[in-house]
Amino acid sequence: MIMRAKHIFPVLMIILALSCRNEVPLKSTTYFENAVKVTDVSDQPVSIPVHSSGVLISTEEMKLSFKTGGIVLKINVDEGDRVKKGDILATLNLSEINAQVSLARSGYDKALRDYNRAKNLYADSVATLEQMQNAATALSVARSNLDIAAFNQVHSKITAPDNGIILKQFVKANELVAPGYPLFLFGTSGTTWKVKAGISDRNIVRINNGDSAVITMDAWKGVQFPATVEQIGEMANPVTGTYETELILADRGYRLAAGFVVSVDIFPFKKESYLLVPVESIVEADGQSGYVFIVDDSSRVSKVKVSIITIVGTKVAVKSGQKQIHRIVTGGAAYIRDGEKVRIVK
Repeated sequence: MIMRAKHIFPVLMIILALSCRNEVPLKSTTYFENAVKVTDVSDQPVSIPVHSSGVLISTEEMKLSFKTGGIVLKINVDEGDRVKKGDILATLNLSEINAQVSLARSGYDKALRDYNRAKNLYADSVATLEQMQNAATALSVARSNLDIAAFNQVHSKITAPDNGIILKQFVKANELVAPGYPLFLFGTSGTTWKVKAGISDRNIVRINNGDSAVITMDAWKGVQFPATVEQIGEMANPVTGTYETELILADRGYRLAAGFVVSVDIFPFKKESYLLVPVESIVEADGQSGYVFIVDDSSRVSKVKVSIITIVGTKVAVKSGQKQIHRIVTGGAAYIRDGEKVRIVK
């Protein structure tokens, strides 16, 4: 009997020790709610900017060409040259044109003599009225031919229509050009400039003539040039699929040049309603979507998916089509789960 008690006692001690060890965590376990910061949000009217890139161009650009065709005798400028109004830019070989003027002048002189002779004969009743009228008609035709030849002679040279710059040269000396074929792309050097920018179809419907814009460029880092939408393209570019839009901006005294690549931000006059939430409240952001945690009156959080529209300063403009959002978690969102109860701190 004594021997059996000796064997049972150690077993009871082991069971008692194990049972005491299992009760320790149950007695000491305490649940702590995650502490979070929240903020109230509501829909606000926001003008979401339309971003694009473009090229700076002169306010007035024109293609300069000869009135008549012929061989180019001389070109006096190169691409990038600045010229003054009235400067001769290029001339044609005038051999053929001068011959045409001489021929037209000879024809006019003969027609004038014939008319004077017919007029005198008619006065002496030797020529008929019809003969004098025919001579007058021939004189008028000869005069018109001389005017045409003289006009072509004058326009056989290209002069600068205004102060400006040669943006592009298409022809070289001794080349044969057809009437009206452009030799130069000329841009006036005024105090205003234009920007041509390509706008996507989803954004072209949001902007209108007169909308304000801001232009920035690498040539002048940190400088913002105010601009205004002047013209909106009505047909897509077949290559890029974008709609060409023109903006006009005033020179603020900085040296600008045609061809500068610029960044464009257009601010539509029409505002749309969005939620503006702090950047830190967005979790699991993926492209144009993400999640926020909203808090109900019982301090329980719900995970709601939102559509990310754009970033406005330090906040994000979002839309939610599922639930009305009034209060969201801004601090501690990374450590909570959907449906969890939280402790709100200031």
